[in-house]
Amino acid sequence: MKRPSFAFKLKRRLQRQAVNTRQNLTFILIGFALSLLGIGLVMGGEFLVDGEFYRELVALAGVIIIGTGCLLAIIGYLSMSLLKIFYVITRDDEDK
Repeated sequence: MKRPSFAFKLKRRLQRQAVNTRQNLTFILIGFALSLLGIGLVMGGEFLVDGEFYRELVALAGVIIIGTGCLLAIIGYLSMSLLKIFYVITRDDEDK
């Protein structure tokens, strides 16, 4: 029995991700919330934390959280938009 190729497995995985709208929207919303939390840490740490070293550590944690949130939001957005187009194009090939 022939095993499916890596390209076939990747295509199937991307198609499944494209139609999973609830998960993609969840990625966008969690990314947005993490970004807001990170911005709050950066801004709040500037005024609420004593000591320059600790202030910078809080700001660094905030920047890392902002980056994580942006990455999640980008993954969700690309899954909802580009993968949906990919899904439509590749499903048309299979119907012929």
